[in-house]
Amino acid sequence: MIFLQTEQRRRVCECNVNYSPEGIFHPDRVMEVYDLLYLTQGSWVIWEEEQSYPIRKGQILLLEPGRRHFSKEKCTPGMRNMYLHFERLDRDGTGEGEGLWLPKVFDCEGSREISRLFEQMLEAFWSGGRQQSLRTTALLELLLWELSAEGEREKKNTDPLMREILQRFYSSPERFFSPEELAKDYGFSVRTISSRFRRYTGKSIHQYQMQMKLDMARSLLRQDQGRGLRDIAQSFGFYDEFQFSRLFKRQFGAPPSYFRAGKTLDL
Repeated sequence: MIFLQTEQRRRVCECNVNYSPEGIFHPDRVMEVYDLLYLTQGSWVIWEEEQSYPIRKGQILLLEPGRRHFSKEKCTPGMRNMYLHFERLDRDGTGEGEGLWLPKVFDCEGSREISRLFEQMLEAFWSGGRQQSLRTTALLELLLWELSAEGEREKKNTDPLMREILQRFYSSPERFFSPEELAKDYGFSVRTISSRFRRYTGKSIHQYQMQMKLDMARSLLRQDQGRGLRDIAQSFGFYDEFQFSRLFKRQFGAPPSYFRAGKTLDL
């Protein structure tokens, strides 16, 4: 694991796409910056000092500054990657202060968000303009946070399908997704999709959505105290404000009006 401090912003030095129809060696070099390599086609075995890292399509390798990087063999023909170089900060590697712990290799084949952030980084870096540095720095921070979260998810469970389903829940809280709908969308039986979801989250599909919606509604009640209960209820997929209030009180032990007043409970 590699510790990257987050108390300062860091500069993106280079960002590009690398494609080889015939296969190439990785440059034999020692850099003063980090090299983040995202393989989108093919495979490659890259060495860092005496350690080899075989990577394939959908994987990311983080190479560290001050260490020799090279390959002993060419990558596979048709290899394509996106890469970026970003600067090292003083407290990187110390574990001191605020920061992120990142593994050397990430398996990100199922993550659309990471691929999207790399593509946005390329566009921001090469489109230039006065905002180039600000945009690339902000995108780098988002990318590193996403990679850190991906590493945590990998340690707990690796199921890209379940992560995609959760993204649907959080991006469309006004809907209730049934097991039947999800099974049809992803080509599985209701039993399979339900058991995989429970194994991944510890809850049923309905239980997870209900808790998510009520948690989000409770936060909204505190942030927007003038908004009507009926509007809030409908925005999270409940039939009306009466159903919402009943389920809310069952979950939190107090009605929505209690939280609208800014009070708290020991939950």
